[in-house]
Amino acid sequence: MKRNFLYVTSALLAALLTCGCKSKPGASPEAETVEIGPKYSATDGLLVPNETRQSLGVKIVEVTEEKVPATLALQMRVYETGKESILTSATVTLEEAKLLRRDQEVRAEFKDSILLGKVTRMNDTFQKATGMAEVLVEFGNASGASVTDAFFPASVNLESEATVVAIPRAALLENSEGHSVYTVSGKHFVRTPVKVGATSGDLVEIKDGLYTGDEVVLQPVMSLWMTELAAVKGGQACCVVPAKGK
Repeated sequence: MKRNFLYVTSALLAALLTCGCKSKPGASPEAETVEIGPKYSATDGLLVPNETRQSLGVKIVEVTEEKVPATLALQMRVYETGKESILTSATVTLEEAKLLRRDQEVRAEFKDSILLGKVTRMNDTFQKATGMAEVLVEFGNASGASVTDAFFPASVNLESEATVVAIPRAALLENSEGHSVYTVSGKHFVRTPVKVGATSGDLVEIKDGLYTGDEVVLQPVMSLWMTELAAVKGGQACCVVPAKGK
């Protein structure tokens, strides 16, 4: 419900930004309104005046380097269920297998429950034939339920001491064209394609498209994109405010 409310709010806000900005016929010069608001250019991006930035609550953050532990996704298959444990396996690439170790914690969701397990061993029996490895994971079975032959997703947090270029997840825009962010270029906001990597909490690794020290829009990313979209399709991005002194 909250997500739907935020989406509708963004849509209404974008509709206000893309409304026509014309004076009423026969209005006196003193009663005329002034056109201010985002203006879009294919070469420069979105020009958003300070008044509009304040009304939209625009926030800008600097791209930094952070430690973002990578997360490896696994598709677990249950092959044996005991009173206290659930034995599972998953297929991984040889490169992924190098990142796993014995007793590494594995987290999974199964039937609205959180399961915690550990890597018990790596099985390379079929490595030569398939070019893949098998990781065996044992989960606790507090309920004692039988879940043999079931499948469920799991994930492993991979430790890393290296720092990477990262931005808050809220600054990332995802649409049919892929991932992008709005970078700050002088007085303009330019939608810039990026290649994302690992995610950790509210941080997203950026593998390509940004450098440390760049500035990006943290919010409202969706409203800026809808304003740009309206302009590209022939709309007029502007807001109407009373003339100064009125």
